[in-house]
This record gives sequence, C-alpha cells and structure tokens, in this order.
Amino acid sequence: MKLVTFALMGLLLFSCGGETDTEVDTVVVEDDVVIEEVVEEEIEPVIEEEVEIIEITYSTLEDYGQIASKEQLVSAFGEENLVHGESWYAEGTVRVENTLLTNPDNGHVINYLWEEDGSTLSFLEANYYLMDEDYFIHGTQVIPSESGLSTGMTLDELVEWNGDDFSFYGFGWDYEGGIFADSASRFADCPVQVKLTFDLEIEIPDAYRGMYSDGIFNTADDITQGAPVLLDILTYLP
Repeated sequence: MKLVTFALMGLLLFSCGGETDTEVDTVVVEDDVVIEEVVEEEIEPVIEEEVEIIEITYSTLEDYGQIASKEQLVSAFGEENLVHGESWYAEGTVRVENTLLTNPDNGHVINYLWEEDGSTLSFLEANYYLMDEDYFIHGTQVIPSESGLSTGMTLDELVEWNGDDFSFYGFGWDYEGGIFADSASRFADCPVQVKLTFDLEIEIPDAYRGMYSDGIFNTADDITQGAPVLLDILTYLP
C-alpha cells in the first residue's frame, strides 16, 4: 500500500480581527490517502490600555488643598518657589511652621501651615493683601473657593452670597473680622473659613472708626452700611 502525503503550507494572516495561528489536523480518507489539513485559529490581538494622566490645574483654594505634605509641595512646585518659615496665631501665643508658595504659573501666593511634625498639612490660607516681611502691601490677589467665595469680596457681595445678613467681630485686634455662622447661615456649611478686614489701602472715614472694636457687628447695622470692609483671608482645613 502506497502512502501519499499532501502538505499545505500555513500562512500568517492578518485582519481587523487579529492574528491567526495554525494547527494541523490529520484526516484519513479513502484510497489510502492521508491528507494533512491546516486549520486556522484566530488569536485575539493584545491591546495595550491607555493610562490617562490627569494634570491638576491649581485655580481654587481647594485645589491647593490636595497637597497633603511638604514633600508633595516640593515635588509639585520645586524649592525655588517656596519660602519656609513660621506664622503666629492667638495673639502671638501659638507658633505654626509654614511654607509660602508662589505658583509660577499664575502668581497665586498660598500659605501652607504644617502640623507639629513640620511636614503634614494642617490647613492653608489665601490672603487678599500681599505683604513683604515688614508688612508693607505690594499687591493684592483674588483667590476663589469652590464655594463661590473669593478674597477681596465686599460686604454687599458677601450678604448676597449668604442670602441674608450676618454678624462679625470688629477690627483692630487679632480676632478681627471673624464671622458668626448660625445654623441658618450659608457660612455654616461652607468648607472654607472667612476673615474680614478694613480696606488697608485707604484712610478709613470717621463714620466707620467705631468698628475698630472687639465688639460684634451685623451687616444690617447702620454703621456697616457702605463700610470699606473686604474678605481678607480664606482658610481651608482639608
């Protein structure tokens, strides 16, 4: 008995469905002929997943609050844009280590305050007035919050934002401009804290000098109408 073998050469085929591989099946047919058939098997292509890189745009105070440590701050902005020092609170009785960031992309100046370990974020601040080490004003900045508040807002704008009048401490002492937020106030649910001050770039008219006080005032009071009061500091506690 004679045995005849027919071999079909496999070709590597490409299509939109992917590559193909080959397997050989042997089939015995009549007349003592053995035929080796090439069976094409489709192989699913390997597709590499694209990883989306999300770039943070620092525009609101909350954006800056995503940085949780001094190490992350240095990594994000570089030492050349940072000044390390200290800030004092509670009438000069509480010392907190800080790092002052100047964002090279938009000029924002943000004050990072650290926990006692000196490297973990405690809170951060944005000031309306930009001052040098001798407390001379050399500029102002408008830093927004996701809440809709921003540094530099006037009393009228704050009343409109709140939807109602509100009370606050007078000026000229360490706790000046603190806002009283009752449960019905929009300030109560706001993620940022607000401190007010007189407009430091003008001479305060005599009509408002009575607001230099540790007393409490309300935006509905006669003395506060038209007062040159601004949102001085936004504070964010992540």
